[in-house]
Amino acid sequence: MEQFGVITETRGESASVNLQRHLICGECGKCGILSGADKRNITIEALNPIHAEKGQRVVIESDDRQVIFIAFMLYIVPLIGLVAGILVWPQVAANFGFEGGQELQAVGIGLALMVMIYVQIRKWDQRVKNDMRYKPVITGLLLDKQDCEDGQTKE
Repeated sequence: MEQFGVITETRGESASVNLQRHLICGECGKCGILSGADKRNITIEALNPIHAEKGQRVVIESDDRQVIFIAFMLYIVPLIGLVAGILVWPQVAANFGFEGGQELQAVGIGLALMVMIYVQIRKWDQRVKNDMRYKPVITGLLLDKQDCEDGQTKE
């Protein structure tokens, strides 16, 4: 995935980049931006192998496979946990002889399983947040503001 932004700060081999979110991001709120055209910019940490300087407009690329993997981990895996808890609990309760309120218990177990999965994802995130595989990379400089729309870069 390719995005465009402006470097706001450099630190060694990385840089903070203020970039405009893709339309594909929508307004899910995951990044802390809830709505409004004036709230479309976010700041990310990116690797800076080309040593771009503060104030320069840059092209940032992320590995599409990693983006899809992270989206799968954040959305699909917890959903699977929720559904599994709801579907499996009645059989488990029947095997152990628990009686009454199975549907409500199943929903509670499904929600608890989903929360546990989110906690594990958060722990995983803390372990891999400095892993270079998951960081976007600055791959080029934009020639001027118009080039952001045209996609022309200076390598």
